[in-house]
Amino acid sequence: MHLADYLLKDACPQHRFLEEMSQSLPWQRFEDLLNQHLPTKKAGRPPYPKIILFKMYLLQLWFSLSDVQTEFQCQDRMSFRRFLGVSFNSPIPDSTTLEDFRRDMPNADLDTRFLNDLDDFFKDAGLLLKQGSLVDATFMKANARPRKNPQDSSDPDADHGHKGYGYSATINVDKGSKLIRTVHTTSERPHDSQGLAPVLIGDEGRVVADSGYTGMGEVAKAKGVKLNHLKRRPRGKKGKPTPELALRDKYMNRVWSAIRGSVEHVFACWKSVFKVDRVWYRGLEAVKQQMNGLALAYNLRRYGYLARG
Repeated sequence: MHLADYLLKDACPQHRFLEEMSQSLPWQRFEDLLNQHLPTKKAGRPPYPKIILFKMYLLQLWFSLSDVQTEFQCQDRMSFRRFLGVSFNSPIPDSTTLEDFRRDMPNADLDTRFLNDLDDFFKDAGLLLKQGSLVDATFMKANARPRKNPQDSSDPDADHGHKGYGYSATINVDKGSKLIRTVHTTSERPHDSQGLAPVLIGDEGRVVADSGYTGMGEVAKAKGVKLNHLKRRPRGKKGKPTPELALRDKYMNRVWSAIRGSVEHVFACWKSVFKVDRVWYRGLEAVKQQMNGLALAYNLRRYGYLARG
């Protein structure tokens, strides 16, 4: 430890959250994945360790920072430097290096690999108890304005849907732990129910969803999963009032609603804690990476809570 680190240890107390992340997360697994799938550039100056860039990427997601803001905060805040594992006077990767790293990740499919590897890690740790899953979708506003002519839009992949103009992210959340297992991102145009099949793994046993997934029972069954969803009131005949739900269906709606409500915890974290109610990037591939990144950032944060006890 450098003298400056020692002198500032008490003056700049460690951020409790970052200290918890440093101690509880399987960083060696992440580093192995980075070294295995992300090529090392041989030209130019010696590269920064990939794990430092990955940690900067996580800081960016956890604290809703741009590339330039991430660079500045990592240089300025002692808690960030301690999380990165660098001393007070060590150089920090600049914003361009971080941007290049972030853009290289989808090429190696690293965002998906991290989620899958974490899923295995959570199973080994006994956190995924296979008591069922919760499926739901959330709307994310586009980072562009809609145009009458889609070809004039700066984001041609964003689209209109019943919730607005932008994108939709469907997640599969483990019921017991509230950990995200899979994410599927599309424009807002497709109905939410179309995101069910892509997020199912097949080992969930039972999935609980809202009434928007009515009629998707066979799709779930084909994946080896039983779907339970909230019931809708049937349509009444022309000129007649809409019939009430049967008492049993009303009761089961209360049961399933209480269970599936946990999935809103994830979206609340994304939008209130991570402060993401609008996508940062343009184009489906970039938005997919951001949604996968949010899922990864949420899972690591959630694991820290679960590991705490």
